[in-house]
Amino acid sequence: MGLRNRSLIKEPTVFFVTTSTYEHRVIFNNDSRLTIAVDCLLRIASEMKIRLVAYVVMSTHMHLFGFFEGGGAQLSGFISSIKGRIRKDIVGNKSMWEHRFDDKVITTEEMMFNAIEYIHNNPVKSGVVDEATDYRYSSARIWVELNRMIGFVLICRNCQPRRADSGK
Repeated sequence: MGLRNRSLIKEPTVFFVTTSTYEHRVIFNNDSRLTIAVDCLLRIASEMKIRLVAYVVMSTHMHLFGFFEGGGAQLSGFISSIKGRIRKDIVGNKSMWEHRFDDKVITTEEMMFNAIEYIHNNPVKSGVVDEATDYRYSSARIWVELNRMIGFVLICRNCQPRRADSGK
């Protein structure tokens, strides 16, 4: 569905979202700014009762994957809230974000695994870290630990769950 039509989605929907800084300027260039962004993202998701499944904050953009009970309108409100709060906390009233954001409706399990893999491997692909779980501003480490606790491990590179005790 096109960017301008997301408000037509009224039912609960899973979205993969990308939003970028204005002209892809490097804004999240230190631990303090990256921490502010992640904290805002998680706090607002909790406040708005968004089930955030995966996220990553990079130097010029962020990706997230979540379940939005209120469909496209809730997604738009969420993105507006996180952009506003992060901007205020980092640069005050200055411009910081591109006005629009990209979203994709997730409709299959394959799309879900591809989106999560893409999000978690973004810092690896960008050369920031060697392992997705080493990047502190992503849900990769949390995702793997939670899956281990329930007896499955998600392999970030190919997103194939396996029994933790199977050795496969």
